[in-house]
Amino acid sequence: AMAECAGEAATKAMAGKTIIFVRHGESEYNKAMRATGQDPFLRDAPLTETGRAQAEEAQGVLRKLQEEVGSDGWLLLSSPLQRALDTAAGLWPSRFFAPAERLERLEVWPELREVITGCDDLGSTPQRLLEKYPHLQQLNLLPEVWWTVPAAYQNLPADGDAMKDAYKDDEDAFEDADEAVFDSRVALLIEKLAAVPESKIVVVAHCDLIGKLTKKMGLKEKTTSGGFRKGWWLSNCECRMLRDFHFS
Repeated sequence: AMAECAGEAATKAMAGKTIIFVRHGESEYNKAMRATGQDPFLRDAPLTETGRAQAEEAQGVLRKLQEEVGSDGWLLLSSPLQRALDTAAGLWPSRFFAPAERLERLEVWPELREVITGCDDLGSTPQRLLEKYPHLQQLNLLPEVWWTVPAAYQNLPADGDAMKDAYKDDEDAFEDADEAVFDSRVALLIEKLAAVPESKIVVVAHCDLIGKLTKKMGLKEKTTSGGFRKGWWLSNCECRMLRDFHFS
């Protein structure tokens, strides 16, 4: 029996992973940036009404892609930023809101958070997130502060305006600290994706994170001018499937 289990595990590992990458829908931050071109200094902004509608509209696209490779045995992964959690909720409600006893696989990974380029990329504590998503007990597994905070500001309260004000005053410190840990974060993310028992995964995350992760994975996409660029750079609520990928 042991040999059989080992054989099964080896077969699964050899099979490669099929991953559907989904970028979150339009957030309040995206909307304000498009309107003004200025950082509105909204921290961990939720989806707009348009963003929620985009997530619901993407349900059919997601289902169709899943059916191409078989509808069962999927793992749903989400970034803990609210715009990603809101998208996961609208995109796949039966999985996002499944009662714990159904044992449907959903995990929230801090490694999937966005690269810090705006105030919106500072997260919320698990306690704050649980107020919004009380059924999501997986949030208890997150550290109190799961986003990057520069050493100089690590004594600030995790929630509230002090952290936002620090970002306003010293954006570069936050962005530089995040950049310094980014490569190791992506390396850990690749390791974790390779290690999950499921061979089929839906990843709900962010533009730069997905772009840089897929670039690291060696993926390319066609540009409108007919050339290629490294990485997959998705629009709001775009779903794109990578079939049978082997993590080396």
